[in-house]
Amino acid sequence: MQKLFFSAITLLLFTATASAYPITPHPLRKLIMESRYIIHGTVLETGTLPVEKDQSSSWNRDYAVIRVHETWQGQPLPDTITVYYTARLICPAPPVYTKGEGIIAFLDKPEKGDGYETQALSYGVKSGLGAAGMNAYHQRTVEMQQILAIKDQQLQAEKTLDWLIECAANPYTRWEGVYELSPGSDFMSVHENGAAHRRIFPNRRQQERLFDLLLATDTLAYADMGLVDIVTGLNDPALLGFLKKRLMRVNHLYTWPAADMMQRIVVLSGNEELKTLYKRFRETLYKPDQDRECNELFSDFRRKMETVELKTIARAGAAPAA
Repeated sequence: MQKLFFSAITLLLFTATASAYPITPHPLRKLIMESRYIIHGTVLETGTLPVEKDQSSSWNRDYAVIRVHETWQGQPLPDTITVYYTARLICPAPPVYTKGEGIIAFLDKPEKGDGYETQALSYGVKSGLGAAGMNAYHQRTVEMQQILAIKDQQLQAEKTLDWLIECAANPYTRWEGVYELSPGSDFMSVHENGAAHRRIFPNRRQQERLFDLLLATDTLAYADMGLVDIVTGLNDPALLGFLKKRLMRVNHLYTWPAADMMQRIVVLSGNEELKTLYKRFRETLYKPDQDRECNELFSDFRRKMETVELKTIARAGAAPAA
């Protein structure tokens, strides 16, 4: 039952994006596999085309003019290109292009019409990275292109696992790795490439590396919480202590990261009282004027967790229970 609950919360964490935006999450590996072009560029201009009298649809009337600095995948593109998209989407989330911003864009060429389209909507534009982030994405892109050229499917899977560890180890590409390394993911499943192979998980050396990175993390952001799931079972007493200390540093107003930490403390401890407090805390988050009640529940949780110890050690990287 403990393993089932653990698998369930892992899937909840990593399908959060999918529930908010109803398309399958597209981490870097899938973007590379599915995009015709990958570019590094700067957005020169954005705008919206006027609606013509005979035009009934407003689809892809927004555009971004991009100065192409480098083409990382596909035939070299012109110095300046135009990408068309629909900025007014709410669900799913559209790609975001901001004038003057440096970007990595994953693009396709439509069968009809001019210009280019963004692969996977919001997932297909990376921005706000700076030089270090751009370099990290470029390096990982080149490496994955080389891995995809490997003919042996099992060797390709093993190399991909190493690559995902490298993604997870870098804060700029962490989500790209932990999304697919999570115990509940379908990383390299038979449904993806049509060829069966032995399912593989991070080995102890790789887990220890990620565990050390986790312990050195000052704050637990969304992607960092994925590291918690991947290393669960390696040193759970230390992991439980780490999560308790991190939870003591935040307040209930930092709601969703706090809830994520509370969730994993419940899993590691197996404590029913904490589980009830956590459930009430999550339910209260959706209520209007809930600040006082949330604060009381959060304070109760932190006070009661101090003496709670580890109950069950889960096996790290375990496949979901049948």
